[in-house]
Amino acid sequence: MSEQIRTFVAVLISDELKRKIAIVQEEFKQCAPEVKWVAEENFHVTLKFLGGTEKGLIGSISEALAKAVEGVEPFTLAVGGVGAFPSPDRPRTVWVGVSEGSNELAELAKRVETSLEKLGFAREDKPFRAHITIGRVKDGRGTKELGPALKESDSGEFGSFKVGSIAVMKSELRREGPIYSVLQEIPLKGSGEGKDANG
Repeated sequence: MSEQIRTFVAVLISDELKRKIAIVQEEFKQCAPEVKWVAEENFHVTLKFLGGTEKGLIGSISEALAKAVEGVEPFTLAVGGVGAFPSPDRPRTVWVGVSEGSNELAELAKRVETSLEKLGFAREDKPFRAHITIGRVKDGRGTKELGPALKESDSGEFGSFKVGSIAVMKSELRREGPIYSVLQEIPLKGSGEGKDANG
């Protein structure tokens, strides 16, 4: 049996944007230290979570994704605003929003869903909503001030960058928090070969 690794498909964001998001995240950390805050280096937009995946399937996944994004042009992604799912009053997932490029991300997510369904990955049962997760609420303790802070936040635009690829990511769960690494990067525009992050 092939080794199982925990994987997901994502759009990676620029380091400059990560820094700007982390500054705003710091403000919320002050009023809700109990929240499991995402490390700055782990900020990304998830297109699809795959979960436990056979290592031997990574090549097939990358090929399927390369076909799925054929003809998709690079696009601008602008990030701004903060909120929470299901709502600021009952925050479970704290996020930073996407103000430009959400339609393009939704189209990418749709293509990813269709291509990976053929490999046996079930479709998501919830509609895709473009966002960058910055915190996860494990329970309600210590979050009384979080809802009002989210509602009152006037963070505005964080900035924008050009999305030129999607990535197959590996997630290693550690006590101090997950470690993400790129397994394959698939460029947008045309049907170029994916870059193997391991050489």
